[in-house]
Amino acid sequence: MKKTVLFLFYSACLSICTAQVKDPVIMDIGGNVVTKSEFEYIWGKNGASTMSDQKSLDEYVDLFINFKLKVAEAKAQGVDTTKAFIDELSGYRHQLAAPYLTDKDVEEALVKESYERIKTYVETSHILISIRPDDCPEDTLMAWQKIMKVYQKAIQGEDFAKLAKENSEDSNKKDGGYLGTTTGGHFVYEFENAAFNTPVGEISKPFRTQFGYHIVKVHDRYPANGLYRSGHILKIVAPNATEEEKAAAKDSIFKIYNALKNGGDFRLYATNHSDDKNAASKNGEYGFMFCGTLPIEYERNVFKLKIGEYSEPFESKYGWHIVKALEFKPYPEMDALRENINKNIARDKRSQLGKMGLVEKLKKEYNYNCNKEKLEAFIESSGYTIALAELSVSDSSLFTLNDVTFTQKQFAAFLKNKKNIYSTNLNDAFNSFVQQEVLSCEDRQLEKKYPEFGHLMQEYSDGILLFDVSNREVWEKASIDTTGLEAYFETNKANYAWDKPHYKGFIIYCTDEQVVKKAKKMIKKMPADSIAVVLIRSFNTDSTTLVKIERGLYVQGSNANVDFLVFKKGKLEPKEGFPKIFIQGKKLKNGPESYTDVRGLVISDYQNYLEQKWIEKLKGKFKVNVYKDVVNTVNKN
Repeated sequence: MKKTVLFLFYSACLSICTAQVKDPVIMDIGGNVVTKSEFEYIWGKNGASTMSDQKSLDEYVDLFINFKLKVAEAKAQGVDTTKAFIDELSGYRHQLAAPYLTDKDVEEALVKESYERIKTYVETSHILISIRPDDCPEDTLMAWQKIMKVYQKAIQGEDFAKLAKENSEDSNKKDGGYLGTTTGGHFVYEFENAAFNTPVGEISKPFRTQFGYHIVKVHDRYPANGLYRSGHILKIVAPNATEEEKAAAKDSIFKIYNALKNGGDFRLYATNHSDDKNAASKNGEYGFMFCGTLPIEYERNVFKLKIGEYSEPFESKYGWHIVKALEFKPYPEMDALRENINKNIARDKRSQLGKMGLVEKLKKEYNYNCNKEKLEAFIESSGYTIALAELSVSDSSLFTLNDVTFTQKQFAAFLKNKKNIYSTNLNDAFNSFVQQEVLSCEDRQLEKKYPEFGHLMQEYSDGILLFDVSNREVWEKASIDTTGLEAYFETNKANYAWDKPHYKGFIIYCTDEQVVKKAKKMIKKMPADSIAVVLIRSFNTDSTTLVKIERGLYVQGSNANVDFLVFKKGKLEPKEGFPKIFIQGKKLKNGPESYTDVRGLVISDYQNYLEQKWIEKLKGKFKVNVYKDVVNTVNKN
């Protein structure tokens, strides 16, 4: 028994020693330990890690101790338990944790996929059987059966356009489901996948989007050219145009084309005769555009041209065009488009793929275990309402994760909060519930699994605490403690002596000498704080201004009128309409008479004074232990 106890004791000690070797404690401040890795993290972020001499390190250690003393005081005051602190730190943590709760390999693959699709034209037609968000399972099943029948006919060789006209519930059915040619980034993701993954000339299997069930026929797919800058002249042909209107538009564009061939100025014709008024206001010109932005007929014609050339008239669904090539560019590198690509990914279901990829990895790491047969049987036999009622009263296990059991009751609580999303699909609901719990489990482990995240969270926590306690003990106190400021100023008055004399008081601009005499008499024995108010009330009205007043502390050379009237230098510079000037104040030869004369400097110095006194107090309050042997190994191993 004794041997067993001794062995366990020895093992525990060995474990502690091993942990300390991996990340030893570098200092202990009021019972709050700081590890070497945390110190090196902050030391590195402040750029101090480039200072290799011992003096720099020792000086930084002193600064770091002062910083941690303030944090210890904030905790002693209970700042870290306040709702404001907890909410603020939680908000930061949510933002900082996001990159750790997704599979970066999946996200990078999505960026690459999107980038390649942006650079590729795809020509498609489709057939849609609509599903509304509130359709019941029976309606959804009917839609699925309908699309499957159409799909079978299509792959057996029936004309796709004819099938689209007869069956599609999209507005383009009249065009045989033809969607034209564009590049990636213009479809919802599920549709885009079908368009880019289905071989050219073939028809995709049925798939679902937010609009319903689709099948897609891919007519062609080929590389796009790049970016282009162009100008154009347009004669619009409305969708419901008569034959006469169509002929008139065509005749008009060819007359313009002939005029251009005879020396006409493209920009003038684009400005004055194009129906594209937005482009016409810019001489008919567009800025740089990616392929896929404008109709394919437009882009094909642009890329046939050399820079400076214009095309023959051609027709698109908008009408008749003449285009001019102005400039071409290759596609930017992927990193240049990464930010915009990531924004697009975040808007659709791709935003969940990174999380889903991570969840699949974490299921293995956290020993996810689910009785699939039991779950599938339950889902198949239960509608949403029945399921919710049954789950709410059951403590039966649905799955385990990291040795934690998740019950049917917990799933029921999840369903209640997601009723509008999963009311018709319990399988999706369960997958979402599992994903939520797996990611929550991972979230709780982040500080342990990723030291850099732990250090970053510690930095944010300490920063919030430091700001709060410093504001209370130093910054705010220094700005509102008028008695303390005055006392500090009087004690340290010599520090604020001036090299040059100053003038403190008013510069008063008057319309005439009579106003000057009245104003001087009025303020002769008046307190300084009342002068401006009394003069303005006495001489100015809503319609008449007889005096203008400036107040300040002026050093020689800072104001021409003070220089002339006080320091007898230079000449007067009256304001327009106020030719008469006099002053009311005093000349201070050696320095300020009150801390308010140099308020900013005094507050800054007083803050430093309060901080020094505060640090001395904290050093007496909290015990500080610095382990020099660990300090000496900083950035060395």
